[in-house]
Amino acid sequence: MSEYVERIHFLATPFDLLSEEKVLSMLSQPDLADLPFRYLVTPNSDHVVRNYTQPELLDIYENACLSLCDSQVVARLARAKNYPIKEVVTGSELTRNLFESVFDAGHRITVIGCELRVVDYLKEHYGLSKINHHNPKMGFIHDDSAIQECCQFVIDHPADFVLIAVGSPQQEILASFLSSTSGCKGIGLCIGASLLFLSGQERRAPRIFSRLGLEWLFRLLQDPKRLWRRYFNNLNIFPMVFREKPFDGKASHRSLI
Repeated sequence: MSEYVERIHFLATPFDLLSEEKVLSMLSQPDLADLPFRYLVTPNSDHVVRNYTQPELLDIYENACLSLCDSQVVARLARAKNYPIKEVVTGSELTRNLFESVFDAGHRITVIGCELRVVDYLKEHYGLSKINHHNPKMGFIHDDSAIQECCQFVIDHPADFVLIAVGSPQQEILASFLSSTSGCKGIGLCIGASLLFLSGQERRAPRIFSRLGLEWLFRLLQDPKRLWRRYFNNLNIFPMVFREKPFDGKASHRSLI
C-alpha cells in the first residue's frame, strides 16, 4: 500500500498517529485475510508502565502493525511533553464500531478467550454465523502446548479477524506467537475486556468518565479487590513522565497494513 502512518515513542512504547475513522477505514479493506497474520495493540497506562519496567515486551508492541493509544491519561501526559498524540482510540470503542459498522454476515471471525455465552450473544445480536471460538485454559501463556493449540486453531479456522481477549500481556504475547507461526492469517486485535462490555457481561464506564480520563476510576470502583493493585502500580507513570525528555520531533513513517 502507498499510505503511511507516523509512529512515535513515548516512555519507550510506540504509538501510531491515526484517527479511529482512519483505522476503521483501513480495517474495512476486503483483502486483509489473504495476507500473513498481523496484529493491532492498544496500549494504555498499564501497558506503558509494564513496558517501561519489562523492556523485553517492547518488541511485541514494536512489531504490531498498529499501536494505538487507549488512554486519555497517557495522551494528556504525552502532550504535556509535546508528543503529538492528539486522538485516543480505545480498544473497547474500536471493537464496538467494528461490530456495528464493519463486520457483516460474510466475515469470518475467530475469538480466542471469553465464555461461550459471550460468543453466542455476538452471533445472535449481530447476525454473525461465521464465528469460531477457542477458550484456552487459565495460565495457558506459560504452557507451550496450550500456546500451540491456539496457533493451530487459528490455522484450522481461517478468519478475516482474530479477536484475542485473554487479558494483557497474555493477548499481546499470543499475538506475537501467531505472527511468527506459518499458516496464520488475518488481522489480530488484542481487545482485553471489550467483548464483555459489548455483550453486557461487564458495565463500561459512562462516556463522561471516558472523556475526563477517569474510566480507570469507574472500573476500580466496580472491582476494587481485583484492580486496586494494578492502578496503584500505574501511578509510577508520573515519575516516568517527569524524567522523560520533551518530544524531539522524530517520528518514523511506516506502511499501513
